[in-house]
Amino acid sequence: MNTYVDQYLMDKVNKLQEIWEKISIAGSEQIDISQKDIINRYMDMFHFGEYFYVIFNTRTAEMEYVSPNVQKILGYSPNEFYLKVVLDNIHADDLPYYYHYEHSAVRFFSGLKEDQFFKYKFTYDYRLKTKEGVYKRVQQQIVPIYYFPEGGVRTLGIFTDLSHLNITGIPKLSFIGMQDAVSYYNVHLEKEFNISNKLFTDKEQEILEYIIQGKKSEEIALLMGRSIFTIRNHRKNILQKSKCNNLQELLVRSIREGWV
Repeated sequence: MNTYVDQYLMDKVNKLQEIWEKISIAGSEQIDISQKDIINRYMDMFHFGEYFYVIFNTRTAEMEYVSPNVQKILGYSPNEFYLKVVLDNIHADDLPYYYHYEHSAVRFFSGLKEDQFFKYKFTYDYRLKTKEGVYKRVQQQIVPIYYFPEGGVRTLGIFTDLSHLNITGIPKLSFIGMQDAVSYYNVHLEKEFNISNKLFTDKEQEILEYIIQGKKSEEIALLMGRSIFTIRNHRKNILQKSKCNNLQELLVRSIREGWV
């Protein structure tokens, strides 16, 4: 790689670090758990396609861990996948959104109260080129797992391949509340964040999560101890409330809107 390209990529990294430097200094309470516990705690939120995950440190701009499945999805070995690779291979039309959404995330998390720090993830999608030179649409979901006392954060990032869904259009950004925190969907479309009313009942939400995992009505009925007729009725209500005509539309909207 020549000197010009090296400097070009370093400028991209520096631009992101300037964004991340605005992350607020955290309070005293931290999540301090092992990598295995982190995965067990959060991974059930991301089951809708092939994915890999990373542990990322904004202070050093380094990926401290990359899961092996990155090779299956993007063609890179874990040792080859780092921030400069991401920045150099984001589609040129999507890169401005990438920076803008990172800015938005810093502003959002900086405005949270301390007891809300670990109750949100944010998610957006973009086109990312594989090692073989083919663009794939990926969704990046970010969960803060440790705030450094001096500022900055360590995150769990999930990269999910959305190519099979044939999603098009501009990248979408949402902030998803966990543990009953309110969610802010499609904030790229709004000047101010709109609080989303809860769309599904608790039971419908549980069934939706099973649907996204690819489970059939018979399996869901067995898992939930309900009759097949009850499950089918719930599925019908979910489609009506979501204004989706079929399961493919429901899958795409569930990912886009952060319903799962």
